[in-house]
Amino acid sequence: MNDIRQKIIEIPNLMKGIFFSHPNRFVAEIKYKSQIETAHVHDPGRLKELLIKDVEILFTHSNGKLKYYIKAVKTKEEWVLIDTALHSKIAQEVFKFLPEFSNVKEIRKEVKIGNSRIDFLLDGVPLEVKGVTLVKEGNALFPDAPTERGARHVKEIIEHNGILLFLVFRKAKSFAPNWEMDSRFSNRLSEARKKGIRIIAVRISFDGKIVYYNNKIPLSNF
Repeated sequence: MNDIRQKIIEIPNLMKGIFFSHPNRFVAEIKYKSQIETAHVHDPGRLKELLIKDVEILFTHSNGKLKYYIKAVKTKEEWVLIDTALHSKIAQEVFKFLPEFSNVKEIRKEVKIGNSRIDFLLDGVPLEVKGVTLVKEGNALFPDAPTERGARHVKEIIEHNGILLFLVFRKAKSFAPNWEMDSRFSNRLSEARKKGIRIIAVRISFDGKIVYYNNKIPLSNF
């Protein structure tokens, strides 16, 4: 599949440091200028395969309670974005590259559908965005932690004939639900596919400064 690598956004004011520890899901300790500092992790996942002691990270100053805010982590192959607050902004840019959305006239954000708040309403069609940072044997997997909220979102998308968009922030050949981690979510996603719900997975890359849209990736059998 062709990799078109279209620029989406640039992330300014990045600083480089070293990851030290992950005392809870939303807090990390980092090494910066020979000091141990606290930093916010804006991702509800476990990130165990990424947040490993002594890996390089990119971060900014935070406007919240903690001093810093982690944006990305370095693997052997690539920088991986782990800031879920960017997902909506990235998704809106991705819409421009996908033919499925070429004729959309109205985009509304954060819309209440059923018992959930869904990321977008595109000409009246609900669309939920999920970010993927876990890859095993070339297969992107979601989620990397149990997610009742995610399962509820898929249920609403099924009931309202919506769309699911997975932003894959790693090099991957295909996408699948993570049955081992969350069978409930995975069953819901499988049900959605069987009922004809549009499930789109796209590859997003980051070079340490600029975020790019790369290409759509196929769904595995599920």
